[in-house]
Amino acid sequence: MNHKRDNSLGEGVYYAECDYAGVVRRLVVLCVDLSLLFFLGVACWVLLLIAAWDGNRGDFRWDPNGVFWIGMIATTWFYLVVLKRSWLRTLGYRVTGVKIVTTRGGRPSLLQLTFRTMLRVYFPFNCLLDLMWIGADSERQSLRDCYANTYLVRADAEPIGRGSIHLVYYTAVCFSLVYPRVVRQSSTERFSNASTESTRYIRTHSQNSHGTSR
Repeated sequence: MNHKRDNSLGEGVYYAECDYAGVVRRLVVLCVDLSLLFFLGVACWVLLLIAAWDGNRGDFRWDPNGVFWIGMIATTWFYLVVLKRSWLRTLGYRVTGVKIVTTRGGRPSLLQLTFRTMLRVYFPFNCLLDLMWIGADSERQSLRDCYANTYLVRADAEPIGRGSIHLVYYTAVCFSLVYPRVVRQSSTERFSNASTESTRYIRTHSQNSHGTSR
C-alpha cells in the first residue's frame, strides 16, 4: 500500500553538501565577530569614561554603566541581526565567504535572526553542542539553525533541489528535541518528478501543436 507523504508544513530547499559551512568556517566566523564586538565594546567604554569624567571634581558626573550596557546590547543586536541578514553581512561572514538563508531559500526575517541569536543563552543551545551537532547533521545545521529554520552556506551557493518539510524527533543530552527539517528527495523521487515534468511538457507541447495546426 502506498501512503501519501505529509506536506502540510510546505516545501523547503537544500544545497550541495560542499556548500554548507562546516565547523572550522563557523569557528572563524565566531572568532572574528566576537573579536570585533569586543574591541567595539572597549572603545565605547573608553569614550564613555572620558565623557563622564569631571576633571575639576576628580569624579564622574554620571554613571556610564547603564548607558554602556544599553548601547552594547543595541550594537550587538544590530550587528548580529540587522547587518547579518543584509547584503553587507558581518565581518566574519565576509571573511569566510558565507551567508545565512532560510530553509525555504529566502532571507531570514529580523524576528527569525533575533530568535536564533537569543538561543545562545539557553541550554542546550550552547556553542559546544552547536559545533558537535554540525558534525552529525547531514545539512551541517547547528542546533540553533534547526530551530530557527536557517542554513549557513557559501555566499555564491544556489539550491540544488526542493523537499518536503517534516518534523523530526531526537533524544539527546536528556532532552527531547523536535524541529522541522527539509527532507532530501531520493534518487527514485527525483526520477519520478523528472518523468512527470517531461510528460507534462510533452502533453502541453502536443496540445499547442494541435491548436496551431487547426
